[in-house]
Amino acid sequence: MLEHFSKIQRLVLFAAIGIWAIASVVGAIFGMAKLFGALGSFALCISFVVFLTDRFMAQEARRRWDSQILTQTRMMWRYYRRTEDPKLKDPTPLAKLKDQITGNFDDLLAAKAEEKAIETYRYELMFSVVGTLQWGFGEIMINLIRGI
Repeated sequence: MLEHFSKIQRLVLFAAIGIWAIASVVGAIFGMAKLFGALGSFALCISFVVFLTDRFMAQEARRRWDSQILTQTRMMWRYYRRTEDPKLKDPTPLAKLKDQITGNFDDLLAAKAEEKAIETYRYELMFSVVGTLQWGFGEIMINLIRGI
């Protein structure tokens, strides 16, 4: 889920989640209904950042996948053409091309596996639901907890 964030971005994100959690608990304990409700919008914002970043990176992975398929096909065609060339005596370019094709194919498989992993948004959705409920019903929740 957070593999597309740099280390510093992850730290900022975890700090934001920590601030949200602590402030929500404090708001609930001390009956600060407006603060508690407002923190729901903050949680929703955090989930949007994570969700949209993952969504964008999934599109980039798909674009990379499509591009690599075309590149892979062209390289295989060139490799095939070179193997049929009777004048080619030095096998070094063929070995290099074979290594490139193998590396690209491995990259293609890794990109496809990454695409499947990206398509799960359960944490972002869960955080969005919690944030939306907290934002919309936060004051009611605090009033129920305090007995008002």
